[in-house]
Amino acid sequence: MPQDATLHVKLDSETDGKLKKLAYEQGKSKGQLVREAISACYQTSLDDLPLRQRQAVAAYQGGYISIGKLARAMGMHVLEVRQWLSEHDMTPRQGFSEADVDNA
Repeated sequence: MPQDATLHVKLDSETDGKLKKLAYEQGKSKGQLVREAISACYQTSLDDLPLRQRQAVAAYQGGYISIGKLARAMGMHVLEVRQWLSEHDMTPRQGFSEADVDNA
């Protein structure tokens, strides 16, 4: 990724520790995680999403992954993903179907 600008952000030690741990677990740098989070939060088009996130959205829409796994791939909290989905005219999938209502 070409670097067009540099942004310096101060983090408290707790947040920095959590970010380091997450970066280690995902095999990425802290900077990459922050870039992905910013990209996910301010995305205007699905086509502009990184490939991994586009794949996660497609897998979610196809019913292959949960909203929790989608949130993890997007670098967001589940509630933020629900909001993001509605902003992009995608309704969050429900955990039940109309047939479930009939059987209740």
